[in-house]
Amino acid sequence: MTINSFDLYLANRIQEKQRMTIDQLVKKLERSPATIRRSVQSINEYLPKEDQFLITDSTVVSQLSYHTLIQFIQSLELMDFAASVEERFEYFLTLSILYPSVNLSNLYEKIQVSQSTKKKDRIFFKETLEKHGLQLEALRGKGTTIVGDELAFRILVTKILSKTIEINAQSEIIPRQANTPLQNLIFAEAQKLWQDNASPLTTFLKEQQLQFNYTATKFLFTYTYLSIERLAREHTIEEMHEFIVAPPVYHFFQTQLEDQAFSSVLASLDNDGQAIYQTNSFIHQLATQLADYVEERILTTFYTKESLIQELEHYLSKCLFRNRLNFDFYDNKLDDVKLEFSFLFQLVEYFYETQLAASFRLDEYQLSTLTLLFREHVLKNKIAGRNRKKIMIVTNSAKEKSDFFAQQLSYYFDTEVVGYLNLHEIHRLSAFKFDHLITFSNRISSILTESSYPNIKLNYYLHEEDRKYLMKLNFSLNSQRKLISEDFTKEISAVPSEQLKDFLQKYYSDFFV
Repeated sequence: MTINSFDLYLANRIQEKQRMTIDQLVKKLERSPATIRRSVQSINEYLPKEDQFLITDSTVVSQLSYHTLIQFIQSLELMDFAASVEERFEYFLTLSILYPSVNLSNLYEKIQVSQSTKKKDRIFFKETLEKHGLQLEALRGKGTTIVGDELAFRILVTKILSKTIEINAQSEIIPRQANTPLQNLIFAEAQKLWQDNASPLTTFLKEQQLQFNYTATKFLFTYTYLSIERLAREHTIEEMHEFIVAPPVYHFFQTQLEDQAFSSVLASLDNDGQAIYQTNSFIHQLATQLADYVEERILTTFYTKESLIQELEHYLSKCLFRNRLNFDFYDNKLDDVKLEFSFLFQLVEYFYETQLAASFRLDEYQLSTLTLLFREHVLKNKIAGRNRKKIMIVTNSAKEKSDFFAQQLSYYFDTEVVGYLNLHEIHRLSAFKFDHLITFSNRISSILTESSYPNIKLNYYLHEEDRKYLMKLNFSLNSQRKLISEDFTKEISAVPSEQLKDFLQKYYSDFFV
């Protein structure tokens, strides 16, 4: 019996939740109960009895710690793993961009797949490549290569490789712990990228004062290393896609098209520092119309509308770049937005379908992120409080999703988020002063605990049980907080009138917008 990627994904989801009903899994994964039961049984075949998943008539229970799950995945050999056609395609793409040609017969022999499967796969490869402006080309006596849109080729492989790597505290590229056997094979083939290219990217980012979240950083490092390798072999970008919004151009590769492509990638990523996009009247108008449309149909007045519009502009611009480059970052936190905030989601969706769809495409996850931006500002325009606890959030989610969680938290409790870190950046914790570590992932919580970092695990969408739990931990409710009039009056009396507005917004942002 072999293991496939769905089996591993299922094991990961159940381990993270510890207990899930069959009905929950059917709804979440869109697979039949029989498929889910069969998949769990396949996993159990590889686990010792004390670690096996327990299956009842209605529920699956995990006995695994995350560390044990990782050990199980790392113990799998290539012969244990049944790769899908999509995964075989990813391996072929990686080899094709790294080498002048690929011998498909040798490839399928290496991953222990039959030659008859190779013939079927070739049709899938050809059709998928054509969707991206790429084609298969046979090289007599050498094998097969891929030709066509160079930028599309690089983005395709960047998506593949960035999922197989981590960046450690020394900025070294290492394999992701949860890689499948085939992903480890892909990482091994790509090691020449990290070893041979002494990229000045880190220096460039410091000079330009650009800082991206962890997932975006992995994507950027991969794209840049890959581009350096391709240019060394004289594979250059010959044409660039047109964008509704033009990115500010950064000079890194010192050729016009390469710099335009690099700058477009930068503008598409989640930036923790200064936003990388140029104000565009078309996008500004759409963002303003969207903000007005939602505000007119809810009970909240957006006193922070200028800030909201700016955030909408920024995110819509990123969506334009990502959609044109044909990539995005999946975050499972977005799966439930449509259910949790159905009315707000429907408002955003209807505006998109009637006002935006003709101009550019947004998928359900991007609409969900827009919904969270609105929900964040709904909370921001209702909150009040001081004397807050300093919170550090450890999450693998992008900035928009993390900001929403932070705003949601501060809506109920007197808190200040002093920073966000990815799980693989916890070595940076010593640089921050905080009262509590918070995460909303069972996996991250267990890893932090195992690493001797006490933490609070909450649901991403704060529910009643989360609020009760935080109150037991002496978090102060915002609804019970008030200012001392005498102290406040004395404080503001010393502030010049022309500076008073900025003072209030800086030091009393929970009260004044």
